[in-house]
Amino acid sequence: MPIGNLTSQIFANIYLNELDRFVKHKLKIKYYLRYGDDFILVHSDREKLVEFRELTIKFLESTLKLKMNPKNDKILKVRHGLRFLGVVIYSGGRKLNKRSQNRINKKINHSNFSSYYGLVLKHGNQRNIKQFSWLVHNLINTKN
Repeated sequence: MPIGNLTSQIFANIYLNELDRFVKHKLKIKYYLRYGDDFILVHSDREKLVEFRELTIKFLESTLKLKMNPKNDKILKVRHGLRFLGVVIYSGGRKLNKRSQNRINKKINHSNFSSYYGLVLKHGNQRNIKQFSWLVHNLINTKN
């Protein structure tokens, strides 16, 4: 089944519901976010976070028979920014990452610019919005 297929997303939510229950009810982590098979745990105490990581990895391997990808298994300080689902998250807000910005620049056209504008306003910072406004301005002027 191809990744991104609607049924694979549904199955991921059903299968990983046990992970959600484990994290929220057993570990009692207040700040947890999961989208598909990507998830983040947020805690102010690094030692607790290391402990939660060990317990979560054991749970994934023993109960769900899943392995954590070591490339994505990181403990980061929030001030460095967390890349997650095309957005860089900081304690004071979020912004689109470079890859998402470049994809928007390549795909934007007259029929879809209002959708992308909403995305930039929702996730963008002042620089993103100015850059997007410039793109829209150029797009409108090229049609005339």
